[in-house]
Amino acid sequence: MTRPYLRRILTLLFAVVTAMSAYAQDNSNFELGVRGNVLLGSGKPANDILGFGVIGRYMLSGGWFVGAAIDSYTYDFERPARILGIAQDPALSAIDANADSAVFSGSFGRLYNETDRGFDWFWSVGLGFATPNVDDVSGPTDSVGNFDITFDVGNEIHMMGAIGTSYNFSESWSASFTARLEHQFMDILITDRVTGNTSKIDSQSIHGASFSLNYRF
Repeated sequence: MTRPYLRRILTLLFAVVTAMSAYAQDNSNFELGVRGNVLLGSGKPANDILGFGVIGRYMLSGGWFVGAAIDSYTYDFERPARILGIAQDPALSAIDANADSAVFSGSFGRLYNETDRGFDWFWSVGLGFATPNVDDVSGPTDSVGNFDITFDVGNEIHMMGAIGTSYNFSESWSASFTARLEHQFMDILITDRVTGNTSKIDSQSIHGASFSLNYRF
């Protein structure tokens, strides 16, 4: 991700990690990890959404926890010309638009069978706030002419649910696999500058998984 807000994300992340590290000198209930994400959609607007992120978790009493995450995603906005009812040149492969998104999220959940070594499992629910971006795209139609598509993209709210398992190598280190389900409230207006055709996308439901490496301190 190369957009200007990446620097702000990293600055915020550094501040959060620094504050957590300072607090953790007298408290071992924090967990910090890095994760890879693979999310799958229906193709309107995306089929596969790949990303990475940083996650944090603070353990409360009785196995309950609260968490936070910052994730960066890249994906193809699938065939925007088709969404607008425009047939592209069939001699070419599908023309997609490049897209990316940063997602800030918070969650709470419950951890079961917590051990220093071995498996435990957990569930969580949460909300996310996303700042997506989609690049303009153009190409030839199936007749003489071209399409020239632009996107007006608003911020998004994501409802999230997850269930997963962790393997604890020691008191400090663990690896987690998490199955995820999300419903994303979107605000995307697609416009072809040539024909004036427009279409709007207001939501999508996606599912997928994450794998993370975690350190508890």
